[in-house]
Amino acid sequence: MIKKIIFCIAFIQLTFQVEAQFFRGFGLFVGGTTTSHRYINTEPVDPNFFTHTVPAPSHRSGEFMYFSVGLLGEFLKYDHIRWQTELEYCKKGAVERPLLFPWPAVRGGATPNTYTNIQWNNFVKIIGNEGYRGTPYLMLGGRLEYNLSRQITAYAPIAGLVPKITITPDVGVGYEFTSFSKWHLFTEVHYNPDAIKIKTGSVVFWQRMWEARIGIIYRPKKSIDDCNAPRYHGSDY
Repeated sequence: MIKKIIFCIAFIQLTFQVEAQFFRGFGLFVGGTTTSHRYINTEPVDPNFFTHTVPAPSHRSGEFMYFSVGLLGEFLKYDHIRWQTELEYCKKGAVERPLLFPWPAVRGGATPNTYTNIQWNNFVKIIGNEGYRGTPYLMLGGRLEYNLSRQITAYAPIAGLVPKITITPDVGVGYEFTSFSKWHLFTEVHYNPDAIKIKTGSVVFWQRMWEARIGIIYRPKKSIDDCNAPRYHGSDY
């Protein structure tokens, strides 16, 4: 019985130690996003039947600008490698001027195609050396996107084919400002393109997003690199 109690106490203590080393911090961020869509129609230009305009002509849309907001957690005990996981609300889209008549070209007014998403993002965070003002870092990972709702106002036969659930790659760079408290301000820029292009008939479609963020992260330990250098305890040690 005593052995079981000792084992349970040791196991609980070890669990707390592992969790303390594994967990690094949590935070939140807000951002601004800009997204555009790209269409490539491989049909040759045909002045008689205009098949190169159906179901969408080759073009790049206008930029759709919106905002993002999210929560993050940071994990792993290593000095210069971390895992960052996020839950984010984000809206992607494009501003289109649909082709009403192929020749002479007549286009309609600006209208948005939008996709409102909840995203689970995961990144490997490669942290550089801490400088006087702060610490730069690189983020490599991807986003699992779940589409909550969409508004398709132009080129629906193509834009409407975006899946309900998608996985997209993401690369980002960030900078965390030096702080003497447990709260740290940071800023990031992310590039997020589609990994898989949508193809129907002669038309290929994909989208890409740029995102700029500002945020704050709380760490129980002050230093981002948390080095394990020996500490001075006084002359009596």
